[in-house]
This record gives sequence, C-alpha cells and structure tokens, in this order.
Amino acid sequence: MHSLYKRFFLFVCLMCSLFISAMMEHTHGQILSVPAVGFDEAITPEPNDPRSVDKTSVTSDEEIKYRIQRRLQVSPYANDEITVHVGQGEAVLSGYVEDQDALVDVVEIAYDAGATNVNNHLRITNQDPPWKKMTDQELKDAVEEELYWSPFVNSVPIRVEARNGIVTLSGRVENRGEIVDAVENAYEAGAKNVRIRLWIDPTLD
Repeated sequence: MHSLYKRFFLFVCLMCSLFISAMMEHTHGQILSVPAVGFDEAITPEPNDPRSVDKTSVTSDEEIKYRIQRRLQVSPYANDEITVHVGQGEAVLSGYVEDQDALVDVVEIAYDAGATNVNNHLRITNQDPPWKKMTDQELKDAVEEELYWSPFVNSVPIRVEARNGIVTLSGRVENRGEIVDAVENAYEAGAKNVRIRLWIDPTLD
C-alpha cells in the first residue's frame, strides 16, 4: 500500500514539473502575474521591467494625450479650460482649476494615463495657491511630512528641495509607482510644480 502511495506521489510531482517547464517555455522564462483589480495598463513600464525592452509597447504621445483628455471629461475636478500637450512622453498641463485638490487630481490623471513626467502650468482660480502662503522651508517641511506618512513611499532615500513654490525630488525609489506617489504627495503639500530627479533602484528595500 505504501508503495502505491509513493508511486502516486512521484507521478504528481512529475506532472507538476512538466507543467512548470511548459509555462516557463511559453513565457520565455519570465514569471508572470495577473494584474490586481484596478491596475492601469496605461502606466509605462519601468526601465528595468522586461516589458520595456519591446519598443512597440511604448505608448505614443497621441495615445497619452487622448487618454488624459478622455479621463478629464469624466473627472468632477476638471473643466473645459484645461489644455493638454504631450511630447516625448511628458505632459504639459495649462489652464485653470478651482483648488489644489483639483490640481492634484488632474496631475494624477496625467500620470495614470501614461505620462512619464508632468509639467504643470495650471492656475488656481477660487483661492490663493498654498505655496504663496508658505516659505520655501515651510513647503519643504510639508512635503517631507507628506512623504513620511505616505504608506506608498519610502521617504528615507528621497531628498526634498523647495524654491519659489517649485519642489525638486531627488534620490532613489523602488519603482515608477513610487515616483508618481511622491509627486502627488508634493502637490498635496502645496507645491506649485514638481521637478523629478528620482531614479529607480529595484534593490532598494
């Protein structure tokens, strides 16, 4: 009886090995995962992502612009006065929004649509911009606090500088998603614009 169980166990192990081998051959040795619910395939792969090797998968400027405009149409924060230009993956946003929350939402839409960077020229109409009420040091402290409390950002390797409402983020992040989250945190803290000097380090813990 024990010999029968042993043979059955070996048979199951053999079948599993054959299945895994077949899957690895089909995926060219890459381990694939199913995207979680809400995953936005518009986000451009990181430079270290195997998908980025395929140049045909890079989203065109026209497609990024179309996605941004389409999402702005359904956003409760957007309006018809927002202009979008995209060149070499960078989105330039100009026009007017009601408040800082609307500004953050529009910038987030641009990143989610696949923009590699966002150059913000949006103006706030219904209130004074937060950065006008803050010194450079106060804005820097506010951004650092946002980054510190963010569950999606490792603030330790990120350096923050602020000058005339413009925040510069430099240092290392683990992936592109963390870059987007850090930029959004800077805008939520009251930044007028955000310059990115971050680079992706997949080995970062």
